[in-house]
Amino acid sequence: MRAYFRAALAFAPVLVGLSLSVTADAQTTLFNTRDYRQDRALWTDAAYWRNNTTGELRGMAINTEAYGETGQASDAKVYGSEGTGRPGGTNIASPYPYTTAWEHYQAWLKEANGGTKHTKDTIPDWSGRWEGGGGFGGRGPASEVVKMLTPKYQEYFVQEMKGITEGRIWGAGAFCLPAGFFASVNDAQEFIVTPEKVWTLGAGNGANYIRWIYTDGSGHSPEEFQFPKWHGESVGFWNGDSLIVHTNQIRGWKGGVSEFTDNLETVERYRRNGDQIEGEITLYDPEVFVRPVHTRLRFERDKETRAELRPLYNTCTDTNGPSTKVFMDEKGLLNERLPGDPLYWDATDPRPWGTWYTESERRYEQHKRSQASQSR
Repeated sequence: MRAYFRAALAFAPVLVGLSLSVTADAQTTLFNTRDYRQDRALWTDAAYWRNNTTGELRGMAINTEAYGETGQASDAKVYGSEGTGRPGGTNIASPYPYTTAWEHYQAWLKEANGGTKHTKDTIPDWSGRWEGGGGFGGRGPASEVVKMLTPKYQEYFVQEMKGITEGRIWGAGAFCLPAGFFASVNDAQEFIVTPEKVWTLGAGNGANYIRWIYTDGSGHSPEEFQFPKWHGESVGFWNGDSLIVHTNQIRGWKGGVSEFTDNLETVERYRRNGDQIEGEITLYDPEVFVRPVHTRLRFERDKETRAELRPLYNTCTDTNGPSTKVFMDEKGLLNERLPGDPLYWDATDPRPWGTWYTESERRYEQHKRSQASQSR
């Protein structure tokens, strides 16, 4: 947890006594505003973000004193400094004319004449270990992402960007909660391909990811059995050597561009080209996006085959401990409990249940003594 935690905070500034040298009549920015919620009219203005990209906002770090760190990370930006975002550098609008994911998927199925029926002898070979994924940040200022969001989700996005520039980095993984759908897409490391089904597998520091993509023509589950799932439900077909995937029933969470709802549906396309798997994903969630959103995906085949690189089965508690170990401190920052704290949980404890039984006995005996003394 300590290694994970310091890595997560290596780019986090603590704004203690920090101020920007701006004049009273200067442009209001995310960095000098008194209340970002009152600046809605400015959120789509690149100057409000000082032209910083979403990546640059995440990389702002100055003297993380609260965590015993000093100095600025070599690849981080000074809090509030001018960014390098250029207009047009974040092109995440879908290039397709479709208004729903199902319309999109059916159009591509029609183009494929119902799909290619592969056998075990003709199915594409996607064996190997892969690394990659995709991102929606782009090289434009954060204002370009805001423009793609509906008002409610604009505010959610600005709130997150405000927080991460100030070291208030909150994510599901910090509390051992599932990472959600986009982790299963971006963290895929293996593609197991058969004529009836494709599996994608991934292993991270705190979790494992698996997707089942049914290519046998069975379609989605009957409506009475549909419900939101962490990785959704995926069906697909082959168009020659290209895999097309439709995913629905995705549990609303956070990832990709922003937060999203249970109504998110996606269409993906993948094709192996030498030592790359080239892909794309289009997102449909009208409650979140003013129009469908799109990005490219790319996975590189890793030629390294050392045994120690083989995936492990990880749970978040292997590295983080349960959510009670992580908390919000008096500065509003993400922090963790240390040995000696009554609520500390030792991730190396081989019998945590035994530890808690023992503690339970101690507390119960203490409670009985307290009750007895009060009855005298």
